[in-house]
Amino acid sequence: MTTKSDRLEIESAARNAVGRKYSCSPISRKLYCGEGGPSHEFDLYAKGIVIGGVSTSPLKTSGGSSNTGGCDRACAELLWLVLWRGTESRIHVLTNKPMADWLVTRFRGAAFPSEITVYHYDCSSDRLAEVGLLHTQSDDLK
Repeated sequence: MTTKSDRLEIESAARNAVGRKYSCSPISRKLYCGEGGPSHEFDLYAKGIVIGGVSTSPLKTSGGSSNTGGCDRACAELLWLVLWRGTESRIHVLTNKPMADWLVTRFRGAAFPSEITVYHYDCSSDRLAEVGLLHTQSDDLK
């Protein structure tokens, strides 16, 4: 089981990988979604370039059951990215490949108002790889 300190260290490493990919220096920042709207702390933010979150939750629990809480948090991050009104590229970075695959499969075909790129960050190799793109229109309409 990872500690809060471990998760923050992984989040920082993922943030650095995103910085290399997007040629920026993203930070963790609490921002408001709309004027007078709710606030959310985005794990990845570089004004005008990129905004997003990092999830370290596995798809399955240590006992092999579905990690409902982790899945809910990954889905909630998509909601925050949909609510964001800025021009930044929206991304969601997951450190568990099965969770990243599940998220893309779960929402494939849904019409998102803005594109969201889902990445897998491999902690052991310090590599960021695109898993899928959640599109602005249904795949059925393309």
